[in-house]
Amino acid sequence: MGWRRRLMSSLLRSLTGCDLSPDPRDVDPGIAVDGVNGFGGQRLLRSIQPAGLQVKRDSQQLPLADVQLITRYCGIEAPYWPSFLRHYASLGADQLHVCVQNDADAEAVEAASMPTGLCCQLHQLPSELTPDQALNLLPLKALADGASYTLLVDGDEYLTPLRSDVGVDQLFALFPEVQQFYLPWLMAPFLDGVHPPGRGYWGHIGKPLVRSECMAAVAFDHGFLVDETHPNHRLGSAPAGVFGLAITHYWARGFRECLLKTFHNRFIDAKSADRLDALGLIRADELPIRLRLLAFLTLQQGFVPLPPWQDQWIDRGLEEQLLRQVLSEQDERRCRRSFDRYQQLLRDYLPQLPLYPAASLLTLAQLLPNLNQLETALS
Repeated sequence: MGWRRRLMSSLLRSLTGCDLSPDPRDVDPGIAVDGVNGFGGQRLLRSIQPAGLQVKRDSQQLPLADVQLITRYCGIEAPYWPSFLRHYASLGADQLHVCVQNDADAEAVEAASMPTGLCCQLHQLPSELTPDQALNLLPLKALADGASYTLLVDGDEYLTPLRSDVGVDQLFALFPEVQQFYLPWLMAPFLDGVHPPGRGYWGHIGKPLVRSECMAAVAFDHGFLVDETHPNHRLGSAPAGVFGLAITHYWARGFRECLLKTFHNRFIDAKSADRLDALGLIRADELPIRLRLLAFLTLQQGFVPLPPWQDQWIDRGLEEQLLRQVLSEQDERRCRRSFDRYQQLLRDYLPQLPLYPAASLLTLAQLLPNLNQLETALS
């Protein structure tokens, strides 16, 4: 008689539009309900279209129609900034909120040429704070009327619709109670713009896309605090990767960008712990932690197809100019030799490390041996 009860319950939910959660009897006992679809959130990812709701998908509508962006800018983003702007303008974003922490960066953003249809609003935040601390001070309530939805991304994170028939507006309409969706990272680091990856792999975290009326504050770099008292949207967050919306994370858009981040990163975390010692490490034929992570990430097997990479929008000449301010050509060559040696050895050492993304990058930053330790372990 169990199948009759399940059938009647399913018909009732279809007719009434009530109870969007799956019937517990539809799930095998002993299985964690939130994990059985492979991406988590099974209860949140069941949508029976409520009566009277017409969810339309215009084939001409761009994925980010009525979506505004929040991002950060610092000087080392300059070579890659046009690529970032062109990408998001091509997806339909029309409002960009850029956070800076000094006058030079503010002037650079104001002087940048904006693609047609993309407007920029500058927010200057305190320079004495780390970038993540400063982001928490952004007055989100004042930005809520700018667009229906808000996406928080960094300059090396490119939203990638893996299917053409699902847009942001449609996704939120199908799940009216959800306040925030998480878009998973699709990792795509590379060493040389001439040979970008054709496939990526899933990362350990993602970035948030929120109903603008629900955002209360930036919780951290990867999530908003939402208004839990909102009368219409009661569910905090849900994963969106199963619907084909991802964030391609070009963790390094070439070896030189990783070097720039090594010397200029202002975050206080395990990836940047040796920033002040980076030059000494390079001259001692060792690698800073961020470059060890790059070696690890570029050894991971890609299996998700990526859109073509448009390297022509990257100013490689400016990239080299910025790098020469902190690292000589001779030291760069020395570093690349150490990197190539490290990656060669690391390939054999991978079985002794966690399988990414089962471990976060901060965890891996503490686990990856330096070059001398790696040579000793494999000797």
